Amino acid sequence: MKQTIILPPVEKMPVESNSFFRWIGFFLSPYRATFWGFLSFRVFRYTLISLVPLMIGLLINGFEKGWAYSDPHKLVAMTAGFLIIYTLTQLSIIVFIREAKMEDRVIRGLTLFSIRHINALPLTWHESQGSGSKLQRVMQARNSLKQIYMVYKWSAVPFVASLGAIALSIHAMDVPGFFYWLFTGFTASFLVVGYYSARPIPELHNKHNAILERLMSGVYEFVSAVRTVKAFHMGEYIESEARRFEEDGHVAMSRIYRATYTKWVVLNMTGIFWISAFIIACVMGVYHHWLSTGAFAMIFFQASNLWNRLEEMVYMQDQFMESRNGFMRLTETLKAQRIEHDIAPLQPLLAWPSMKFDHVNFAYPGSGKDGEEAPPALHDIDLTIGKGEKIALVGRSGAGKSTFVKLLMKQMLPTSGKILVDTVALDHIATREWLAKIGFVPQDIELFNMSIRDNILLDAAYEGNEAVYETALQQAALDELIQSLPEGDETLVGERGIKLSGGQRQRLGIARALVRNADMIIFDEATASLDSLSEQVIQKALTTAFAGRTMVIIAHRLSTVRFADRIIVMEDGRIVENGTFDDLITKGGKFATLWALQSSGFVDESESIERPDEPARQTA
Repeated sequence: MKQTIILPPVEKMPVESNSFFRWIGFFLSPYRATFWGFLSFRVFRYTLISLVPLMIGLLINGFEKGWAYSDPHKLVAMTAGFLIIYTLTQLSIIVFIREAKMEDRVIRGLTLFSIRHINALPLTWHESQGSGSKLQRVMQARNSLKQIYMVYKWSAVPFVASLGAIALSIHAMDVPGFFYWLFTGFTASFLVVGYYSARPIPELHNKHNAILERLMSGVYEFVSAVRTVKAFHMGEYIESEARRFEEDGHVAMSRIYRATYTKWVVLNMTGIFWISAFIIACVMGVYHHWLSTGAFAMIFFQASNLWNRLEEMVYMQDQFMESRNGFMRLTETLKAQRIEHDIAPLQPLLAWPSMKFDHVNFAYPGSGKDGEEAPPALHDIDLTIGKGEKIALVGRSGAGKSTFVKLLMKQMLPTSGKILVDTVALDHIATREWLAKIGFVPQDIELFNMSIRDNILLDAAYEGNEAVYETALQQAALDELIQSLPEGDETLVGERGIKLSGGQRQRLGIARALVRNADMIIFDEATASLDSLSEQVIQKALTTAFAGRTMVIIAHRLSTVRFADRIIVMEDGRIVENGTFDDLITKGGKFATLWALQSSGFVDESESIERPDEPARQTA
């Protein structure tokens, strides 16, 4: 029967806490009863296993006192009974397969929960993070949780069980009470010395992990941009950067080694001191006849076993500290505040005759230069878009066009003002329902290392209508390309679509939008990488395939917006002109100036080079 991975409830996430144990408890919460049940059984099992020295001591006493010779049946019964119990205890490990399955579900639940949380974080957070570091934190926390569970199972629980077995053994053998204090002193001093000698190590691991994250983030970015790397022959530069990080990492790890081995020298001296104390006390006890030979053997074996357990605990302490550090780095990401874009009460999305930006303002979080408040990216946007209308957004880089589209796609919410769909505020419409009505063609098409067909049919709304798919290929001018490939539309495009040209990637993005049954199509420089012939093909397709649908077009190549019903000219986050192509040309304003520059074959750099709308302040 397939086991369901249960995720902990997000509303109980301890975002206010820096406690490692609270966070562990949070991810264990769906399996709390199972965890405590196996913990109890595991302690009981290891306690029985740790009673072997007691059994040996009792048998030695039997021979010393003579009853083993006078009553061999008792000797056989005791030995056989112990061996049966010991064997069954060892074989009981088979039941822990269920615990292992639970552990696996907890780890996978952590991964799924983290991915869900990261996906829910605002776009501004994602834009401030490296993709490599985000993935590194999740995978590191996943591996850390697995390592922590190993410490719990094979070190912490056996150690606690050993302490219980020692107490039972001392009581059963009628050993003088001061041996309790000897074992207590051994345990306490070893752990205290281990703790204080290991105090510098977590910070050293933290520095090493930070270096590793920077290395992974940098390598990921270079690997994902391999086309640029090859074009600019950056191999030596990348290798030198990787070497620099690895050398820094080696220095950081060398400091960890130095601190670790110093700690073990001190710990070994501590262990030798206490084992010597046990041996001296036992020898004196047997010599003066207040300690039996069997008790001597039991105490020595228990002390020796305790030293092994303590060494495991201290060794695992290093593993625990490193794993705890890796785990807690993820909690910083989980503490990042989600922004809920769906505000109750949610209302169904019905047929909408128009949508309106009603005096919308938006400012990215953070500060501007010199600590001053950042200026708004959009200021008092008041615009109505009718259903079926074709709207073009033009303007210089940083004018606010991309920010406008992000608000339109509900990737962000206005700082003030409202976006109304008919009479309903957009934040009261479910994001999933709203985005299902939008087809989006960005300037940089995100492709995955899948087939052409799978990249086009990413949308779950596609219902297997092959005619729609074939038409989309024709309208996006992809049909001839696919026919020329040996594997057709099953051809893999490579990571980030590296096997395709820029124009082919954008045509694939257009086909992806065409297969959607969308009411609104948003083009963010959709024809920027197309040659003139391909642009003409696409222009024709756009005027026919999307007839009757609302279109919002961000355009820098002004020839692509002549067919628009209205052209919106933006500057510094404001709408400065609004009208048809002919009206704006006749008006002789900013649009007319841009058109004159482009149509004459000269375009001023400051007017034409397209860069992201958002200045650095958005990631401050």
